[in-house]
Amino acid sequence: MKYTTPMLATERLILKRGTFEDFQKVYEYDFRKLRDICGECEYEKLDPKLIEGFELYADDEDVLNWILFLKDTNEPIGDLVADRIDHEQNSIEIAYNLHPDYWGHGYMPEAVKEAMKYLFDLGFDSIVCAYDEGNVKSKRVIEKLGFNHYKTVLNSWVKNGIPITSYNYIISKADFENKAQNEQ
Repeated sequence: MKYTTPMLATERLILKRGTFEDFQKVYEYDFRKLRDICGECEYEKLDPKLIEGFELYADDEDVLNWILFLKDTNEPIGDLVADRIDHEQNSIEIAYNLHPDYWGHGYMPEAVKEAMKYLFDLGFDSIVCAYDEGNVKSKRVIEKLGFNHYKTVLNSWVKNGIPITSYNYIISKADFENKAQNEQ
């Protein structure tokens, strides 16, 4: 099925397709060096050539790709992608990045929650999300939203000669709706 990235809105954010310039602002810093993996958290500028074409990724058949904009200033602050559909379990995987200037304000959980509502309305039974060893910021978002651990992938990739473990989480539509109902 071909998906088109729709515009979504929360109390503080607009989620919509972005331009290359939006991705340049979101990816000002090299996110591979900001995730606290192997204790590395460096604010190193990213070579814009590494993100060329990101704005076109949503044109792929099974991809939804949003840029997160602050509603009051229209400033691009992050991105969220839903892709990697598993047709057997009728799930889709989400991944996200937030510019470090906006960490700790609850923007990412707010955006992911809105995207999850949309994805469940599309008919997915579950949503998958993962974080890599050391990336506690992503882990907090996943846990805050009610995802449940379902798989650990030891040595999923290597950084600076060190094998990194990935932690995979999943949430069903029923669990998502129950959590939303309990929060009211």
